[in-house]
Amino acid sequence: MIQWTGRTLGKVHIESLIARGGVAEVYLGTHTTLQRKVAVKILRGQFEDDRDLLERFQREAVVVSRLRHPNIVQIYDFDSVAGHPYIVMEHISGPSLSRYLDVFHGKGKRLDLPVISRLLISVASALEYAHKMGVIHRDVKPGNILLTAHSAQVVAGITMPPGFVPILTDFGLVRFLNSSRHSTAGQIAGTPAYMSPEQARGEATDERTDIYSLGIVLYEMLSGGRVPFDGETTMSVLLKQIHEPISPIAGLAPALQRVLDRALAKDRVDRYQTPTQFASDFQDALEQQTEPDTFVYETPSPAIQKSTVRPRAKWWPAAAFGLLAILLGYFLRLGGISTQDAGIIPDTGGTIPATTSPVQAALVQPAPAIVLRFRNGSAIADRAELIALTMPLPPAGSNYEAWLIGGEVRESLGVLVLDEQGNGTLTFTESNGVNLIGLYDRAEVTLEKSPDDDPGTPGQIVYAFTVPADRLVHVRHLLSSFPNTPDEAPITLGLITNIRLIQQSAADMKAEYENGNSASMKKNAESILNLIAGEQSPDYKDWDGDGERLDPFDGYGLLLNGSQSGYIQTLYSEADFAANTPSVTLVMINHGEAVKTCAQNLATWAPKLRDNVLTILTSGAGSDLEQSISNSFELANQMLDGVNTDGDQSVELIPGECGATLALENAYSLADMHLVPANLVPTSSASDLNSTASPTVNPAPRVVSPTTTSSEPESTAVPQSTRPGNRRPDRPRPTKRNP
Repeated sequence: MIQWTGRTLGKVHIESLIARGGVAEVYLGTHTTLQRKVAVKILRGQFEDDRDLLERFQREAVVVSRLRHPNIVQIYDFDSVAGHPYIVMEHISGPSLSRYLDVFHGKGKRLDLPVISRLLISVASALEYAHKMGVIHRDVKPGNILLTAHSAQVVAGITMPPGFVPILTDFGLVRFLNSSRHSTAGQIAGTPAYMSPEQARGEATDERTDIYSLGIVLYEMLSGGRVPFDGETTMSVLLKQIHEPISPIAGLAPALQRVLDRALAKDRVDRYQTPTQFASDFQDALEQQTEPDTFVYETPSPAIQKSTVRPRAKWWPAAAFGLLAILLGYFLRLGGISTQDAGIIPDTGGTIPATTSPVQAALVQPAPAIVLRFRNGSAIADRAELIALTMPLPPAGSNYEAWLIGGEVRESLGVLVLDEQGNGTLTFTESNGVNLIGLYDRAEVTLEKSPDDDPGTPGQIVYAFTVPADRLVHVRHLLSSFPNTPDEAPITLGLITNIRLIQQSAADMKAEYENGNSASMKKNAESILNLIAGEQSPDYKDWDGDGERLDPFDGYGLLLNGSQSGYIQTLYSEADFAANTPSVTLVMINHGEAVKTCAQNLATWAPKLRDNVLTILTSGAGSDLEQSISNSFELANQMLDGVNTDGDQSVELIPGECGATLALENAYSLADMHLVPANLVPTSSASDLNSTASPTVNPAPRVVSPTTTSSEPESTAVPQSTRPGNRRPDRPRPTKRNP
């Protein structure tokens, strides 16, 4: 057996073994050029002469590299060294669902039903996307679902952190749909406990085999760790998959059992025909349940228990406590608490209806914090996430529903499910890739009957927020559309795309220099300089004399050029405008200043990178360019990701450290909607920072000296809305732009 640890494959240094499977081994490595942790899947030596297996291995790399979905592992490269094929892929720093369930169930615990639903919706979304791309997985199982989270590390046996993300991996048995090329009759491939009956018989399979396997995964989660069919031999398990009926899960609600039974139908015609239909029906059945004893859990998830209004003291201590919590939150923000926590602080800088119905009054609890955030899914700002903390549970026979509103258009985001502490998260992705920030300016949470007999009509508004018009115009310039950029692209999209292209060109330039390819090195240098300078700059030209001015982007540039402000300056100016509107709040000021700080850093680094690249382009043959190449590579990386300068192992929102990534994260936070009780009229602070919306303000352009930039935040893989059908079919659709 070859010892791979410590060796270098291409540009990847192998560090340690992660896992060993039947045909391949997976190692942790570092991409030496990009300085990024990666996973490396290497075909084991005894299988290298198996042409069918080699073809399958290469097919996995080719097929999955074309898939772009937040719940599917990303493939970076496929190659072979000395006859050893390997795949370089995204490294997911978390356990598999199999490992997580083993430990969790081993402690006598069961997953909460909302967690199960989120897992199901996310994996179903990934499978549906793959199926639409003409690919089926054929080995869906907990061992091929990895768990990660941006907020905290996922630890086996510990309650899932908020915002966890399941990632579908190992497409090693992948087959193209509508093709018999890779479906040899009589050949059985997959994991017996999760195989569909047709797969167990060795028949040709289609996308419905993945639905069956996902149904087995759901069965295992609901039953506390049991799969429906087990046995001492592979053949005995396969025969059970083909012939034996599914045993019902004791104590499971009939509606949930019916969904599970349909997913696990022996005949594929009787199954769900799409993964998202399966997940949607499960979520619908989950929402219909109100009685605790219909669930398998010893202590049912509070989000699906029969709800009751919590006992409360008199209204004035609660109101005083809420006001104190809000003020305390603002003081903590001023004291330097991380902006990552800003979402839990109520922001009353929006207009709300001043109604005081008894129902709404009964729902007021001490300091609930409800924030709606926008993020990127498959397109720019096409995803909305509502995060609720310490909300009161809805009265019996009712639930909360979240909405986005723009003019006469209403969009239902779905039902907000809360745990017993009043915490919950709801994620909605616009299926057509529409930019939600450009379409909506108001968010509401309404009180609805359970089940809602009129799902298209909102109930009574209990929490709301309207983005003030003077703030909205600048938020939309940053994240939706800006009239002065090419194709009116949002400033943040232009900035992050530009800087990512610069980073890639810098990495390629460094590699070409190390390989002694001077011509290609200078082509990449020309690309970097033109991206920085912009098409109206005298530095924007054909530097290598090949008759082409190389610019892989739009010509707007990072720096001021002619009549174009460039992305850095434009970002700085719009963030400054947003942070100085009459309706500004302390939370807004914090995020606006954070964007400006990162933009100041970019304004310092971009000219330095330009000067290093100019040295490379103007130096004669034989010049020693190693230092300029190295400086350019480092500057390009820190423009995107920032740099740690004070030795505390983190990039902070301070001068000299944060780059485009943190700038973009804080730009998105400028669009956050902090919902407040609809019967609470916000009061102004002593500094008048929490005033309600003022009339639309279009400030005259003003020159703000430093330059600025922003970057695209990571995609969080999250489930679709729980009620995607409540959308008005005749609503206007803005023009979509390619991200």
